[in-house]
Amino acid sequence: MKSRMQTSKMRHGASSVVLIALVLVAVVMLNVIVAILAQRYEWMYKNMNVPVAYTLSDDYAEYVRETVVPEVDRVRANTGNGEKIKIIFCDSKENLEAGNTEKYVYGSIIDLCELFPEYIEIKHLNIWEQPTVAREYGVSSTLDVVCAFNGEFETISINNFFISDAASSSYVAYNGEKMLAAALMRVTQENTPVCYITANHGEQFSDYQFLFSLVQAGYKFSYIDLSVDELPEDCDMLVTFDPKQDFIAANEFSSVSEADKIEEYMSRGGKYMIFTSADTFISGARPNLEAFLEKWGVSFAHKVGDGGLEECYLIKDPQNSTTVDGYTVMSTVADNAVAEQIFGELERPNVFGNSGSINIADGFEGEKGVYISSESGFERKISPILVTYPSAEAWVGGRAVERADEEPFTLMTVTTQKCENGKTAYLVASASVEFACENAMNSAVLGNSRAVSMLYRFMGKENVPTELIFKPFASTDIESLSSADAKNITLALTITPAVIFAVLGAVVLIRRKHL
Repeated sequence: MKSRMQTSKMRHGASSVVLIALVLVAVVMLNVIVAILAQRYEWMYKNMNVPVAYTLSDDYAEYVRETVVPEVDRVRANTGNGEKIKIIFCDSKENLEAGNTEKYVYGSIIDLCELFPEYIEIKHLNIWEQPTVAREYGVSSTLDVVCAFNGEFETISINNFFISDAASSSYVAYNGEKMLAAALMRVTQENTPVCYITANHGEQFSDYQFLFSLVQAGYKFSYIDLSVDELPEDCDMLVTFDPKQDFIAANEFSSVSEADKIEEYMSRGGKYMIFTSADTFISGARPNLEAFLEKWGVSFAHKVGDGGLEECYLIKDPQNSTTVDGYTVMSTVADNAVAEQIFGELERPNVFGNSGSINIADGFEGEKGVYISSESGFERKISPILVTYPSAEAWVGGRAVERADEEPFTLMTVTTQKCENGKTAYLVASASVEFACENAMNSAVLGNSRAVSMLYRFMGKENVPTELIFKPFASTDIESLSSADAKNITLALTITPAVIFAVLGAVVLIRRKHL
């Protein structure tokens, strides 16, 4: 009899365990099915093109009040008239209010005009009835918006007020405040600075997001071949982006030294930005460029790989990366006063893809993140400003050769020099080209775009709208998780239900055993 009761209890216990297991399997399968259907039919972002309303931010109102309004007053004082900034829509009020994205942009600009009625007004242009006016503004669609003042104008497509997801082409964030603030700045500022981009070293842009950031900051840009041209007097900033060839040096074959031209420009208080990657300086293939950068404290870390070639470090951080392979590493602000001055208000993470590492060049000595050299005849100071986390590794030839346990790898530096004319020269070096590419800059969750704006401001472009950031249409915190955090959360979500069901099963078995 007792044996029969025990057998019955065991049968009931086994049935409970099987039932719990089946429920668990059913829940997992249901989650998988829902995830597949959500991806197939775009359930998770189907309504992204119909964003909820946002009120104008305090930062935006403050920017217009402190930057744009004084410029309008300056022009009015010079011209003697009360001209306002015109925001011109190329469609009727009725059509704009009936649309989804159009209504959103139109409503936000109405709010702006109500906040500054003495300075900004809305106008409507029928491009079919007034084609000549439309051509003068460069308008090609009813979705274009024109910002015009004092003979200057900027034309923006309504689509550019939003940030799109590359995979789904759906809008994921509103960037209207920054876009319009940049347009207002460009049409009201007294002088538009020019940024020249070197174009004789095989430079190429995988996308144009960095150039777009220049325009948003209020620059005009043009290309220059330093092998034949001198840097013009109106050059406010010089950029070298992803060079594939070396600088030309004065020798028996050439009387031109590009480095000397840049040095002369920098001696007047120039600004120079250079973006490289882990494969830019393989085998020391850019000796003239490297020699120039070393005078400014920038030396890219090299090591001989298994193949016998001198290769740049490739930084990997599986714990703090936004990609599975660990080569798109998250950075943190360096622990020094200069980095804090530039990026102290930077809240969102930055990423560096295919990044090398920058060492402080020989001849620069110091502490607390500031290294000084006077070898050039001028006192130059270099500081790391963005660095890796301690979990990062440097790889060469397919193997890890150094770790950041004691000292982080430097991903970006800034060097300054006080010039004889009283101005300050700036050289910003980034060990990653991808830092300023579309995936990083045009992201609703990363801080790369704002970091670039902060660099412009640090180098003297004071009216850059650095405080204006994207407004995501949904919570995007999970998209900015590091690989380590994502792994921990996944493990927790996987193990916790199993533990709970195991405990419940044990409780059921024990209670049945004592019945």
